[in-house]
Amino acid sequence: MREAIQRFGRSLSAMVMPNIGAFIAWGFITAMFIPGGWFPNEHLAVMVSPMLKYLLPTLIAFTAGKNVSGYRGGVAGAVAAMGVIIGTDTPMFLGAMIMGPLAGWCIKKFDNLVKGKVGAGFEMLVDNFSLGIIAMLLAIAGYLLIGGIVEGLSNALGSGVNWMLRHKMNPLLSLIVDPAKVVFLNNAVNHGIMTPLGIQQAAEMGHSMLFLVDPNPGPGLGILLACWVFGKGMTKQSAPGAVVIQLFGGIHEIYFPYVLARPLLLLPVIIGNICALSFFTLTDFGLVAPASPGSLISIILMSPKGRTLIGLLGVFIATAISFLLSIPIVKSRPDFQGESEGAPSAEEASPIPSLPGIIRKIVFACDAGMGSSALGATRFKARLMKSGLGTITCVNSAVDAIPADADIVVCQSTLADRVHGHEVVRITNFISDPALDALLARLGKGAEVLQIKNILTGLPSESKEDAILRAGHLLEASGYVDPGYAESMLEREKIVSTYIGRGLAIPHGTSETKALVRVSGIVILQYPDGVDFGEEKARLVIGIAGVGDAHLDILAKIASALDDEEVLERLSITDNPDEIFNQLTDVQLI
Repeated sequence: MREAIQRFGRSLSAMVMPNIGAFIAWGFITAMFIPGGWFPNEHLAVMVSPMLKYLLPTLIAFTAGKNVSGYRGGVAGAVAAMGVIIGTDTPMFLGAMIMGPLAGWCIKKFDNLVKGKVGAGFEMLVDNFSLGIIAMLLAIAGYLLIGGIVEGLSNALGSGVNWMLRHKMNPLLSLIVDPAKVVFLNNAVNHGIMTPLGIQQAAEMGHSMLFLVDPNPGPGLGILLACWVFGKGMTKQSAPGAVVIQLFGGIHEIYFPYVLARPLLLLPVIIGNICALSFFTLTDFGLVAPASPGSLISIILMSPKGRTLIGLLGVFIATAISFLLSIPIVKSRPDFQGESEGAPSAEEASPIPSLPGIIRKIVFACDAGMGSSALGATRFKARLMKSGLGTITCVNSAVDAIPADADIVVCQSTLADRVHGHEVVRITNFISDPALDALLARLGKGAEVLQIKNILTGLPSESKEDAILRAGHLLEASGYVDPGYAESMLEREKIVSTYIGRGLAIPHGTSETKALVRVSGIVILQYPDGVDFGEEKARLVIGIAGVGDAHLDILAKIASALDDEEVLERLSITDNPDEIFNQLTDVQLI
């Protein structure tokens, strides 16, 4: 049941989130140019109604159809939605959320039905005509039938909202919304439910309090302030940065892990939001458009002209109530970060499997790819830098749009089944999770300078240039460097020979191309008959790539490991790569 609800919530969120920019554009035009706006302008205000009636629902329907069946599904969804949009007077957000997925589903079913049955050369004809016919039929159905049903449903929901407003009961929405938020359904609740209802209400009343049920940063801010003032350890250390992100960035996911780690904190969140919503109800305050993201700045911008102070006061009330109620909960266990009930300890966390090859990119993924994943990627990137692993790329994305070149994907356990073709690290907490600690430890251990696969023995003699290029391309193939480094090794050789005597050459790149080095590493090429490096022949050619000044440390270790002439002679003729690897065991990244 829970998984079904989460899937439904994710689908609602996926329809709306990609179009938030359009909602913001409409909100700005509304807030500024309508009568009573900041800069009333009758000429520009004419855009408000068409954008509300046509543009926003059409974008939602296109996105929903595209999510189901690609671009063809998106086009069919947009056309189908026009039927319900034109056939009713009510803004058809709910209708768009029905027609978009329905059209995408129809296109998908048709494509599966005719797959492999269309003659060569007729694919485009079938694709275009099938899309047009299906979209036409759905638009007609929407205009004649579905639009009326959806309008009745929308009117019923609107009547329910109005009834709650009349009876001053709408603050109780917090009892449903806030628990749903902290299990990361916030985007679905806000943009999938509250935003469409709020827009319809704002079209009639000029503003809507529904825009404030979810976005008020105050309840979460109160918890973070309590953790900052009265917390200890990681709880206290992580709170200041989270306060700034919550208040000004509007990323509410920042406080969810604190609540999940100490579930009693949900009570201050709910009560703080109820108090703020009660204040907004008594003062008849609402925003003219959605506040997205839910930050103090968004609430200021979307407040009706002359009523900004009321909005700020509502944020302050929620913050103060939440802060005061959080104090005893935080003080009872001041260092609770990462110790949520049922969460595994560092020792109990699922082991991170051995990671093959070089890890170049880690992607933190969440539903929308904006809030919690952005926070997680930023914090983990800082940990990578501190651990000397800063060359590993760490980014965030939506779970349904993970880059193809990702080596590891970090996401919540509930989203793991939506990740395909990538190594997955399951977590419960984006800020501090035992699985993240295990991943960091594994990355540190896995950053080996020398891998046995990069020791090639018994190579036939070739020119110095070919040997250097061979070493450079092997460094590139192993993920240590980017393309172009091999050529820079040749340029370095022209400056001064990298032959150091006793049959040993150590070619490396120029200082100007250090940016091409991703991870410090070496490769070893053995030429029993030698490679001509001028007056001398090198039987061991060791290609080096070092991050920063790491090449100096590697050179020192190589010199130490090969200081004995007998050892060097043995390694120059052995046909066993393990013998060379074992001799250079100490040449590891620190």
